[in-house]
Amino acid sequence: MQQANLNEKEPMKLHYTPKSHFARKNRILLDALSIGVELIDVGNVADNNPEIFAHNPLMKVPTLIDGEQVVYESDLISQYIVKKYDPQDRYEVLSQDWESLNAQAVMNGVMTAEVELILAQRTGIDTQKYVRFDKFEATVLRGLQWLEEHASLFENHTYAGFHLVCLWEHLVLYQMFALNYPQLQRSVEQLSDLNFVKTSSPLTDQ
Repeated sequence: MQQANLNEKEPMKLHYTPKSHFARKNRILLDALSIGVELIDVGNVADNNPEIFAHNPLMKVPTLIDGEQVVYESDLISQYIVKKYDPQDRYEVLSQDWESLNAQAVMNGVMTAEVELILAQRTGIDTQKYVRFDKFEATVLRGLQWLEEHASLFENHTYAGFHLVCLWEHLVLYQMFALNYPQLQRSVEQLSDLNFVKTSSPLTDQ
């Protein structure tokens, strides 16, 4: 009986959903760096079974498993990938520029607020009846306006730009907001034409 090669290492596993804009940040980075990963679709993100989320205590995607190491949260996953596999940090994942970090915080906030609205509608909640959802809508609109005013941050092919594409195409997919932000749209169009960005687009089959 042939012995298994002990040097062979299982590929990293990324627990995700195909339309998750958070997990897509990791997918774009992995494709940009030509790093193989096994994608595991968790299915229904409303499920409360921690097992399908790789025992992530937040029961959210993405979760990365690399051998014995488990990493939660998309930006931490990207940092882990770069620190281990791309010490040159070609896409500025580890940037400490405060404007770029602020932009990523705003984008994450917009993405989270949009998800809250999507999930509320899916469960039949009338989002027009509750002030809480008014704030989510305002968060998206104010966040997008701030990003439009700081669109110069996305002129280069960096992780911040990948982040923007994920946010923007998710908004396009669910069509909850008018996207009258010409500078952001220009940046997205340039970035989304890159092959390693196209691969994971949720708009491919639209």
